[in-house]
Amino acid sequence: MANLPHVLLLVGVFMVLWSYGSFWRRTRNTAALLRFWRAEMVLNTVEFRLRRAGLALMILAVVLRFGFAFWQGPA
Repeated sequence: MANLPHVLLLVGVFMVLWSYGSFWRRTRNTAALLRFWRAEMVLNTVEFRLRRAGLALMILAVVLRFGFAFWQGPA
């Protein structure tokens, strides 16, 4: 159970990177990847959902890690 946040974080990062790799293979637009915070990346439906799910898993991993640290108490 203690490894769950680590696994979720790694799976989330992998999903986001897979989404970006799929976008790059489709468009070859490296500049948009390097400036991902701008609205230059036009993702298709699968890439968008994959990225959104990966980000959600990473956020869940952080919340679980804080929760485990909170309920476990000081070491």
